[in-house]
Amino acid sequence: MLPVSKPDGINAQTHDLHSLVLLVSLLFFLVLSAFVRDDWISEVVLALAIYAILVVAILKIYVTRILPWPALLLTASSFLVTLTCVFQPTHTLRTANWLLLSVFFGYASVAFFSFLERSGPIIRAKLDACLGLYLILAMFYYAIFNLMQEIRPGSFIEAGPTPILASRHSLLYFSLASLTTLGYGDVVAVSRPARMIAALEAVTGVFYIAITVARLVAGYQQKDRERL
Repeated sequence: MLPVSKPDGINAQTHDLHSLVLLVSLLFFLVLSAFVRDDWISEVVLALAIYAILVVAILKIYVTRILPWPALLLTASSFLVTLTCVFQPTHTLRTANWLLLSVFFGYASVAFFSFLERSGPIIRAKLDACLGLYLILAMFYYAIFNLMQEIRPGSFIEAGPTPILASRHSLLYFSLASLTTLGYGDVVAVSRPARMIAALEAVTGVFYIAITVARLVAGYQQKDRERL
C-alpha cells in the first residue's frame, strides 16, 4: 500500500500551532525573568521556563523536517549541566552551560531561518515564526553575553553612582535593547569584545527586519499571483 499523505490543512495547522506555542513560550520566559529572585527556587523555575522553550523549539525543528538530534543532544547536555549548577555552582559548569545554550540558540536560529525560506504559502506560521526567531536571536546573544561575563567578569556593567557587574537578568534586558537598537545606556558593554558583540547584535536586528519584510512582501506577492 502507498503511504497516505496528510492533507495540506492539517500540515498548515501543525505549523501554526508550533509557531504560536514557541512564541508564547518565549514571551512567558521574558516576562517571568523580570519577577524571579536570586535564590535557588527561582533558579529552578527560570531553568524550567527556558528548557520549556528548548523543547518547543526541538518540536518545531522536527516539524520542519530539519534533523533535530543535534538540538536534542544540546538540550539534554545543557539541562544536566544547569541542574548541577543549581546545587553546585562552579565557574566551569556555568561557563559550559552558557556555551551549550549559545550553541543551541545559534542552531535553532539557523533552523528557523531555513524554515522561513522554505515554508511557502503558510502565512500565519510565517508571521509567528518570524516573531519567534527574532526573540530567539535575542536569547542567542543573551547566552553569548553571559558566556563572556563568565569568562571575563566585568565585560558588562550596570551604570550608576556605583557601577556594578551586570547580572544575567540585566544582560537579557541589554540583549533585547541592543537587538532593537534602543540603547538606554543603563547597561554598558565595557570590554572590546563585548562592545563588538553588542554592535553585531544591533546590526543583526536591523538586517533581520529588512530581510524579513522583504521575504514577507515577496510571499504575499507570490500568493496574489497564484490567485490570478
